[in-house]
Amino acid sequence: MFNDDSWDEENDDDLTKEAVERFEAMIESRGTAYFDTEEFELIIDYYLQQNNLERSREAVDLALAQHPDDIEIRIKNGYYLATTGQHREALDIYMKAMEDLDEDDRGDMYHAIGYEYFCLGDIEKAIEYYQMAIDDNPQNAEVWSSLGDLYRQQNQLEEAIEMYEYVLAIDPTHLWANMHLANSYYDLDRFQEAIDSLNEALAHGVDTAMLHASLGDCHYRMGHYIDAKNEYTKALDINNYLTDAWSGLGYVYSDAGDSSKAIRYFEKAYELEPFNDDHLYNLAAEYRKIDELQKALDYLLEIEKRQPNDPDLYFFLGDLLADMDRMDEALCYLQVGLQRTNNDPTLLYLLCYLHLERGEKQQAVAYLEMALDGNPDYYKEFIEYNPELITNDVEVMEMIEKKTEDRRQK
Repeated sequence: MFNDDSWDEENDDDLTKEAVERFEAMIESRGTAYFDTEEFELIIDYYLQQNNLERSREAVDLALAQHPDDIEIRIKNGYYLATTGQHREALDIYMKAMEDLDEDDRGDMYHAIGYEYFCLGDIEKAIEYYQMAIDDNPQNAEVWSSLGDLYRQQNQLEEAIEMYEYVLAIDPTHLWANMHLANSYYDLDRFQEAIDSLNEALAHGVDTAMLHASLGDCHYRMGHYIDAKNEYTKALDINNYLTDAWSGLGYVYSDAGDSSKAIRYFEKAYELEPFNDDHLYNLAAEYRKIDELQKALDYLLEIEKRQPNDPDLYFFLGDLLADMDRMDEALCYLQVGLQRTNNDPTLLYLLCYLHLERGEKQQAVAYLEMALDGNPDYYKEFIEYNPELITNDVEVMEMIEKKTEDRRQK
């Protein structure tokens, strides 16, 4: 039946509640009932907001059966298809609906069509329809926000920032635009501007767990560890299940050298989000810091079961096993990694280094040549593995200089 616990203020509408309860009663009794188009729109919207796709589909099918020619019901079917990732089918429905809409009623449809083109990867068409929606209503904050999302996805971050600023000029409390404006600044390493934009959102009453977690991320990147810790704590006060905040606290304590607390927070994040391998990598790194190498290895081997083609996994496995004086196993895992990652250059650089450590110059030089061909820019990081060993090897340094010079001449 209808779940009162899921009924929030935005849905606190007597008509919607009555319609949904009647629809649930019909389903439970396996009977039939008639609903007008307005009731169906309320029911479908409710289930989509609750992410109850099974009930949404049942409501859409019954609505189409009872009102096959109603344009709003056809559009709701398009919304359902879009929500379930069937973007081509949704686009077809929207295009047909456009033929039956008056010119003055097409603004929302322009936006919806633009979004489907965006999801289908047709950026030019998406921009064209978003612009038509803006021409229809320049005060439509959602369309400006969608344009911002498009530019951000294309890594045109300055353009994205401009779009989100348009949104906030219309609606300063727009949560999505506030968050994505800050994220765009963050991606540009403009952390203070991100902080300023988030604080402005707070001043307008936008106060969410994710906003405080984002503030924590910015302060962390700027080295403001006390401020970062305070913001992550505020985020958890609002939502104790926010993994970004638990991880953020883990990073703060890790940088402070308190691995025991870092491990506690990373374990909590992993408990809440067991499908996210980042938490396993974080735990492996912390256990390695405190020389509990077998525990670190156990976490990496768990990742191998889930992500057997991840080059980072084999790099860390090879490096850790070498540190455990299990060199043969390290070399074996790196060879497996090469096969599974199509000769990832970082693995080739590590193989070169490990063979250098063993005094196996011929193998080391062979791997170095392949690594330089695959990623010539990584040699600086390679030298940092052991500057004294590598820079004092004449043959290795000559090969690096030759490959670098050959690349410059091209």
